[in-house]
Amino acid sequence: MARDGKAAKTCADRAGLFSSHRWRIGGMQGGKLMPGLPEILKALIAIVVLINPLEGVPIYLSRAAKLSDAERLKVARKASITVLVLLLAAMAGGKAVLYLFGIQIASFTMAGGLIILLIALNMVLSSPKDDPSSGGSGDFSIVPLGTPLLAGPGPISSVIIFSSQGIGGHDALWMSDVVLLAIIIAASAITYLCLRVAIPVGKLLGTTGINVMTRLAGILVAAIAMQMIVSGALKSFPGWQ
Repeated sequence: MARDGKAAKTCADRAGLFSSHRWRIGGMQGGKLMPGLPEILKALIAIVVLINPLEGVPIYLSRAAKLSDAERLKVARKASITVLVLLLAAMAGGKAVLYLFGIQIASFTMAGGLIILLIALNMVLSSPKDDPSSGGSGDFSIVPLGTPLLAGPGPISSVIIFSSQGIGGHDALWMSDVVLLAIIIAASAITYLCLRVAIPVGKLLGTTGINVMTRLAGILVAAIAMQMIVSGALKSFPGWQ
């Protein structure tokens, strides 16, 4: 009886271990190998808002108004590819740069939050400016449209943070990197779509509408920045919690 009871207990323990392991793989416990849908959507929205395709609309409208449909398509494609390449580079090399200079992720999170906060304040408080190069005829799809207008310090630093600490602040395991890769591709695709419809949307909203939308996006970016600063501060000073 004792032997049978011990064998039954061993089987039960193994079953429990297997169940727990399977539960963790599903992303519901422990290290959370797979970020949840709310965390994925939050990261996607954060990166898209930081890219802020609306910020590139005025220069796109001023420079692409006289272009043919094929040329506009080429501009939108090159700008979105620029965003994709720069964000992928930040994802691939960001952790190595932090390690090389001995920068802790908490410190970088606070620094990135401060940079993004300044960007948000500029979005909310600055007056609209005309593109100083609007009269030119050169290729503007990569510079200044692709970068620094779209893929600027904000989205680049946020991607480095996500790649270093994982989506939602969980362990930066390979599954989190796969999710971040998908988010970057999706954000670049959304940027492409926004540029493709920029001219009809620009005519519909007008300059005033674009400015209002930019300021509303700036408020959201400011909230994201403050959350990053607070998160980094709490990690640097655990006693504050």
